[in-house]
Amino acid sequence: MTESKLTPFNSAWLHQGNLLNSAVRRDIADLNRLFLAHALDPGHGADAWFQLPTATVRRLAEVPAEARERAACSPISLFELALPRDDEAPPWRLESVADTDAEFADRTRGETRRSFGLVALGVARRLAESLPFSSRIAFGLGSTSEARLSALTPSDSFRLASWPGLVRPRWPGHSRYWSLLAEAAAGTVQADLNWAYSAGLCLLGHCERDPVIARCGPARRARPAHRRGPADDTDVPC
Repeated sequence: MTESKLTPFNSAWLHQGNLLNSAVRRDIADLNRLFLAHALDPGHGADAWFQLPTATVRRLAEVPAEARERAACSPISLFELALPRDDEAPPWRLESVADTDAEFADRTRGETRRSFGLVALGVARRLAESLPFSSRIAFGLGSTSEARLSALTPSDSFRLASWPGLVRPRWPGHSRYWSLLAEAAAGTVQADLNWAYSAGLCLLGHCERDPVIARCGPARRARPAHRRGPADDTDVPC
C-alpha cells in the first residue's frame, strides 16, 4: 500500500468535515500562526505563554513556512485560555495594568502578551456568544467560562488580556503530542498529519487545566490518576 502524499497546501481542504465550521477554523488557524510565531521568536519563546518543548521549537524553526502552516491548521488551538477565579478578580484587575509588576518588567513582553491576549479573547468571546460549545472545543473553556466571557466589558477584556494565567501552550506536559505534530507537519505523508490532528482531538478534556478556570500561581495540580507515569517522568502517556 502506498502512502498518500501531501498535495500542494490548501487551507480550505483542512476545514472540511470538521466539528467546527470553516470560519471558526480559519480564525483558530490565524491565532495558531501568531502563537507559533511568538513561540519561535527567541525574544518570546522563553515566556510561559508561548514556551513549547525545546525539540519542537528546534524542529519547527528549521522547516519551511508551509510546514508551520500545516501545524497552525490544527483543528483546535495550540494554546489554551483560562479565566481567573471569581475570588481573584481584584488581584488580576490590579496587576494586569501595573507597569511595575514583576510579570511585566519587560515592557516588550507585556505588550506582546496583551496584544495576543486581546485577539484571542476577542475570538473566544465571539464563539461563546454565537456558537456555544465551539469555544470549549477550540480553547478548552468550560460552560462557566463561556458565560463569563460574554459578560466581559471592553475594559475588562483589555485588563484581562495580560493576566499572567490567561494563556499557556496546550498540554504543556505532553511532549509526545508536540513532537508528533511537528514531525507530521514537517513530513510529506497526509495520514501522519491527520493522525497528529486526531491526537489533539483525542486529548480534549485530558491534561487540561482542572477546572478550565484556573488559578495562576506556583502550585501544580496532580495529573489524573489514569494518566500518571513514574514520579520523575515529565511526559504524559497518550
